[in-house]
Parts: sequence; structure tokens; C-alpha cells
Amino acid sequence: MFDKIQHIGYLVADLDKAVAWFEQGFGAANAGGGVVRSSRAVPSGGRNAFVHFGQVEAELIEPSDTSSIPKDTLVMHHVGYVVADIPRAVERAKTRGFAFIADAPFTNPLGQQVLYFDPDTTNGVLIHLTQLPAQPNTIGVGLGIKVDKIIHAGYLVRNAAEAVAWYVDKFDGVHAGGGVSRRGGCNAFVNFGQVQVELIEPQTPNNMGAHHAMDHVGYVTQDIGAGITECCCRGFQFVADAPNTNAIGQQVLYFDTNTSMGSRMHLTQLPA
Repeated sequence: MFDKIQHIGYLVADLDKAVAWFEQGFGAANAGGGVVRSSRAVPSGGRNAFVHFGQVEAELIEPSDTSSIPKDTLVMHHVGYVVADIPRAVERAKTRGFAFIADAPFTNPLGQQVLYFDPDTTNGVLIHLTQLPAQPNTIGVGLGIKVDKIIHAGYLVRNAAEAVAWYVDKFDGVHAGGGVSRRGGCNAFVNFGQVQVELIEPQTPNNMGAHHAMDHVGYVTQDIGAGITECCCRGFQFVADAPNTNAIGQQVLYFDTNTSMGSRMHLTQLPA
């Protein structure tokens, strides 16, 4: 069903400051934005901006009510998945038991058609379908750090085996592997369509307040060594001196969250 991950969406307390951070850190460009209407996805409404760097996009949302958002922090909010035909994807999703928060998609400031799933049918997390316009906005594409795509969104889950089974059932997913997580507990990777998800069961899953919680984003680069060097030149730091290889052969190195606005993200080099 899904062709790629279009973007990760973040809530921020200061939109202008967050855009400036992406511009300075990732070499991103502000591709546009506007008013965010009140909905279940953003109850207070607000304003947003889309930034492009490399071949990827991030959506930054400043709600009208920022009282619960820490300053200088990117709070992971949603994942936008691209489909070729949004009406067809909606009908297919409904046959799998999904519901949506509106009867029809809306068009965002970049001309993308967007429709959020009802989070009651997605383990409480926010994801949306995205149909790109015939002529997508390319402001900033190819600039800055050389990121080719978003390989996956990572979630903390109470039970990894149950979460894997859910993706297999709902999205025709394929369990690609997993094992012991370097953070303790275990993890699993599921491929579905042209996208992937990482599911991480912590050592103390009963302490989680929800069954699923957004945890991180993985950015693909063709040469992780060169990517690390470029990021360090731009002021980023990492949690280790060299990447590790995960259970499915990806080389991975996490940014130090002290230099990534408190948000977990990692560079990823895919296996040959």
C-alpha cells in the first residue's frame, strides 16, 4: 500500500526556531507552511512549516496551545505515508478495519492530499495517507546533508510479538528480523509495501503509558562515514565513535539527543 515515508511530523513550541535549527543543522530549506486547522490530530490548531533537505521532508507543527511542549524540543507526532491513489487506499484500509478522522482528505500547503487514520484503530499513534501532487514542491530538495530517504519510524511497544502480528495482519507486513535491542529488551523490523517499521519492546514494557509510542526516525545515507563527518562539521554529536550493525544488516549510529533538539534519530547505511 505504501510507496515511501514522506515525512515525520513534530510538535514544537517555537516554529520559527525549529525551522532555523533544521536550516542550520541539516542545511534544510523552508518549503512553505500555513494554518493548521483544529482536528483530532492537532486539537488546538496552530501553524506549520515543511522543511526539505537531501531527499527527505519534515513537518513542524506549532500548536496554538504549546503548554505541554518542552522548549527547544522536537516532539514526534506522526508519520506520513505516500500512496499513489488515496481514495483507493482509503477503501482498502477500511476493509482491514481502519477508520479515519474525516470523510475526505484535505490539501496541505505543499499541495499534498492528506487523511489521518483514526488513532483508535492504529494503536493510538498518528499516521496519515499522503498523495503527492503531480508537480511536488522541490524547494530545498538536494540541499544540505545527503539523506536519501527515511528508512523507518521506530516505536516503543509493550509486546513486540503482538505488534509484529498486527503489522502483518493489517498491512500485509513481513517480519524481516530482530533480536536483542542495544537499549535492553528486544526489537523487530517489519517491511510492508516499500516502507519499514522498527518495533522496540523495552525491558520494562509495563511502565509504558500506551501500547505504542513514537521513538525515533532512521535517515538513510549512502556513505555513513561521510555522513557522520558532515554532521559533526555542522555541530552534531553522536552516541558512539562508530556505527553498529543491527539485526537486519543496517549500519546505524544515533545522534546525541543533546544536539538533536531532544529527538532520537539515526543515520543508516543499508546493506548491499
